[in-house]
Amino acid sequence: MKRILAVLLCLVLVLSLVTACGSKEETSSDGPVTIRLATFQVGVNASAPWFASVIEAFNKEYEGKIKLDIEEIPGDQAYVDKMKTYISMNDLPDLVFTGGYNLMDDALSANALVDLTPYFKADSEFAARFFDDDIAYNSRDGKIYGVPVERQPVTYFYNKALFEKAGIGSPAKTWDEFMMQLEELKAAGITPVSMDTLDSAWLSSLWLNSMVGTLSTESNAWMNQSMPKDYNSPDFIKAVEMTQKMLMNYTTKDALGGKYENGANNFLNGKTAMIANGPWMISDFQEKGDDFVKNLGTALYPNDGIFSGSMPGYLVGSKDQAHADAAVEFLKFITNEAMQGKMVEMYSSIPANKNVEISQAVIDQNPLLGEIVELQGEAKIVYGNYQSLWYSNVVTELDRQYPLLAAGSITPEQFAQALTDAAKKN
Repeated sequence: MKRILAVLLCLVLVLSLVTACGSKEETSSDGPVTIRLATFQVGVNASAPWFASVIEAFNKEYEGKIKLDIEEIPGDQAYVDKMKTYISMNDLPDLVFTGGYNLMDDALSANALVDLTPYFKADSEFAARFFDDDIAYNSRDGKIYGVPVERQPVTYFYNKALFEKAGIGSPAKTWDEFMMQLEELKAAGITPVSMDTLDSAWLSSLWLNSMVGTLSTESNAWMNQSMPKDYNSPDFIKAVEMTQKMLMNYTTKDALGGKYENGANNFLNGKTAMIANGPWMISDFQEKGDDFVKNLGTALYPNDGIFSGSMPGYLVGSKDQAHADAAVEFLKFITNEAMQGKMVEMYSSIPANKNVEISQAVIDQNPLLGEIVELQGEAKIVYGNYQSLWYSNVVTELDRQYPLLAAGSITPEQFAQALTDAAKKN
């Protein structure tokens, strides 16, 4: 009898445990799906207010269904470094915003990304939002891995008053004329251009990329290819030579060892006449007041060049179907007409959703954005962005080579060879 009672007691305990476990699973499945989202669109980032409004609206609409676990990582480079660490650890968040950097290929090499092609095929309204070239830019081997959020045609901005003081009537049409204008500005006691040498030297590299992209048909094709391994072409070396002259003779002293923030502040404070950058910087200009904005112009790069508006978008690193589905719901939300329209108004950015028109009222209120939209149609040469086209270790190598180039410690040929050596390690 004692044995029978003991067996019955064990059965009761086992059944209780099974029931308890079953009830926990059922509760968990009925609750919201928590997805990890890593972002650098926080703090002083120009897009932070818009992104915060997206999160607030999403949380309200999907309350009880999807919960966002947001990891804030201020600073572009810090963010990219953290994502690379996650890739190496096989711990990529459900949602990663590439922000123009090439994280896609690193993540694909680690088999860490969700193929988003089935989601596009299953939802024709979602697929119809995007330009074909944006989707191609976010695809590899016929499969879609990234969802674009914005377009970023990059021009350069110039201070009209400083140009006038130097006797310059309009932006240069050729690179020879551009180099002459640098000398004219310097002769008038004006520092010509904002540049940098760290964090992949964004400002300096925009000039370098534009030179390579517009010097010849061959170099334009090279600038548009993905993951080049040889940087030793005559046009690339010529572009590096011009960039080195700019760094050594026509920029501020703090460019050597300086980051983007140094160059941006110099332009915003009227210490430099030009800065290469995208439309997102307009919000920084607006904070300086109407008088400052009215005194600015924007232009194509010499030889009528402009950076392609296409850029890498959001990647999905989910490990299961439920989390991938929830992540895609967020991507559908952030690219809908309402959120994209808000982006134009709050962030001065050009939407990836082609159904969103930038109204005349917005252009009247933001004439610089209107100029950039117009320049897109006038550009004769288009080329890609080094951060999204070059191997990530080559982009990292720029931090070692640019300071040496700016100090005159290496030649343009040595700079090109250093990048080639880095690329060949892949």
